[in-house]
Amino acid sequence: MANRPHTQIAIIGGGISGLWLLNVLSRRGYGVTLLEQGGLGQAQTFASQGMIHGGIKYALGGFTTPASESIANMPEIWRQCLAGAGPLPLRGVNILSEAYYLFSDGSLGSKVTAFFGSKSVRGRVTALAAGDYPPVFADPAFSGSVYRLQDMVLDTTALVEALAKDYAAHIYQSTASLVRSTSGKITGIDTGSGIVTADCYILAAGTGNETLLAGDPNQAITMQRRPLQQVMLKGKLPQTFAHGVSLRTAAKPRVTITTHPCSDGDSVWYLGGQLAEDGVRRSAGEQIDAAARELDALFPWIDTSAAVWATLFVDRAEPSNNLQRPDMPFCQRQDNAIVCWPTKLTLTPMLADMACAAIDFEPDGKAAPALDLPKALPGKTPWDLAF
Repeated sequence: MANRPHTQIAIIGGGISGLWLLNVLSRRGYGVTLLEQGGLGQAQTFASQGMIHGGIKYALGGFTTPASESIANMPEIWRQCLAGAGPLPLRGVNILSEAYYLFSDGSLGSKVTAFFGSKSVRGRVTALAAGDYPPVFADPAFSGSVYRLQDMVLDTTALVEALAKDYAAHIYQSTASLVRSTSGKITGIDTGSGIVTADCYILAAGTGNETLLAGDPNQAITMQRRPLQQVMLKGKLPQTFAHGVSLRTAAKPRVTITTHPCSDGDSVWYLGGQLAEDGVRRSAGEQIDAAARELDALFPWIDTSAAVWATLFVDRAEPSNNLQRPDMPFCQRQDNAIVCWPTKLTLTPMLADMACAAIDFEPDGKAAPALDLPKALPGKTPWDLAF
């Protein structure tokens, strides 16, 4: 690599945003190289719950918000992609659940029903009759209400594998660092085995963007971390894809549950929501105890005594916003670099549109050069690592 190979676009970061951009830009005729220091998707992508949601969980306070409205069309865009159309065909990616549900206890039922009947969310939520409840809520001990959302849940492992498949020859494993001129402009990427240069550098490394940005003396973009402590339990558990809400946490999901298959036939419940936000102040043992109490309260008919438990600390990496959740993807051009965070898995197609608009040169139709580096492979999910 002594000759400093050159590619039109170099992407640092092999999570959902980097892989999506690799596909979109390569399909447009750009020569694209992607560098990832670990396993593809292993950081925030696999730590997400795989939800492609339309923002209803951000509107539980009784009104829509900028966050809920910016996300509203995302499930339909993803469905088009999964059907082989849309901005990026993804036919064949495993869908864990075609729908997501919201369930409330009896005390909240009337308030939730009134809001979900409003014009602001009409067509995005359906109140279900008891005979149409998912099996997990069919037990006589359940006395609340269930609503079907337009959201769905994807198998993130299958998603990453699909995004890596067509352009695997241009995905490399490397602890990349930026080479800058005295003015701060990026002049190349030090891969550890030489320097790679590009016309445009896309920083899509999640938490890794913080280090990449630190070397620019003129940097105005800063990153925030909003931590979570997610919970996992593994056992013979029913398929559950739902937000649980109650009067105590009416404005946010009390707990958010997705179900993921294991190779031994067991399932993993992956728990987020308010439980995960509150959990950053607890030890792992305390968080597991809190999660067990929540599940006992929400699903008293389900026996979790034989389950194996673990937790995962996750830093949500985003542009600084006073520690508040950003409403939109972040994409900003600075000289010959584009800095981006999707902020949410579901917003990735929107981020790609923003990044494409920020590129001010035409594709040359040439393939990116081969590099003398090992290929980056899909990483492991949190439950594969924990159990």
